Amino acid sequence: MKLKQLLFSFLLIAAAQTAFAQWANKGFTFGGLSRQYRMYVPPMYDAGTPASLVLALHGLGDNMTNFSGIGMKNIADTANIIFVVPQAVTDPLAGTAWNSGAGFLGYYPNSSVNDVGFISALIDTVSAAYSINPQNVFCCGFSMGGFMTEKLACQLSTKIRSFASVAGTFGSALDCDPWRSVCVAHFHGTADATVPFIGGDYGVSADSLVNFWVANNQCNANPQIDSLPDTQSDGYTVEKYTYSGGNENTRVNLYKVDGADHVWLTNANDISYSVEIWKFFSTCGGVISGIETAEPANTSMEVFPNPAGSFITVKYPNYRSGNNYTLTLTDYTGQLVLSQKLNAENTRIDLSAANLAQGLYLLNVEGKTAKLIIE
Repeated sequence: MKLKQLLFSFLLIAAAQTAFAQWANKGFTFGGLSRQYRMYVPPMYDAGTPASLVLALHGLGDNMTNFSGIGMKNIADTANIIFVVPQAVTDPLAGTAWNSGAGFLGYYPNSSVNDVGFISALIDTVSAAYSINPQNVFCCGFSMGGFMTEKLACQLSTKIRSFASVAGTFGSALDCDPWRSVCVAHFHGTADATVPFIGGDYGVSADSLVNFWVANNQCNANPQIDSLPDTQSDGYTVEKYTYSGGNENTRVNLYKVDGADHVWLTNANDISYSVEIWKFFSTCGGVISGIETAEPANTSMEVFPNPAGSFITVKYPNYRSGNNYTLTLTDYTGQLVLSQKLNAENTRIDLSAANLAQGLYLLNVEGKTAKLIIE
């Protein structure tokens, strides 16, 4: 009997972990536009152990659902990573496209869209709902997503620690002026006919990109060159150039894939880009003092008790007598579980009718957010 009970308990735990580890499509309004993203939370996630956050940016004309399959999920399951794939806005001529600075014949898709601001708000949104280590926020991207990744390295290294671009360099309209030394890895095939290794209409060459970051970081100008094992019959060979010794323990890596076209390589090849990117993210750079470590600007709202049971009290100093406010509560999948009006005279919220399961929730009042644990 005890063996059966033990087995039953094990199955319940396994089922709970499987239910928790899942994809969820979410969104919010930013800059007057409805922005979407796809998120994976691993089974090992625990609010008591801050997770890493990896953002992955899809290419021109692609979408968040398709790009979710680059293989980062399997790494997330063992490395405590929350994996987020945002969706670019559809440009009337180019399809889904990032405002990356990459264009053709003077046309730059979605040039009025504030994608840097969107990614910044996305990091804040995920960090408000989940326990994220602000020192371990990373970004990678493919093709136009690679161009956008490089733009973020120039303009958003206050929130993102390290960057990896695949087949995307500096867009021709991008003026990069980073405020700190930045860990950057770049992957590029020598036979890429879409975004040539030597540069083209969309942006600079792979060598020019790498030289910029080496100079910016003050890395050693002479790289260590390693040939990766040629383990697969894929027609490719890989040379890895490591420029080490940069400021703040930064380095720049170039992965030059001889014979590869415009493609994201996987375990079926001599190199898995996703695996190599995570190795780079997890080993490059020390503690970066400039990265924002404070909670988002929502600490003026207090919620107690927390962890909570059947009720909570919300303390919000901006309340004004007679004003009504909307309180919402969402679970870890982004599902709305409670919406209620409150005012300065009534800040006690009864949670018993909502039948909330134990776990982590996100409470929002007029744009202010707080994490809430239900016991």
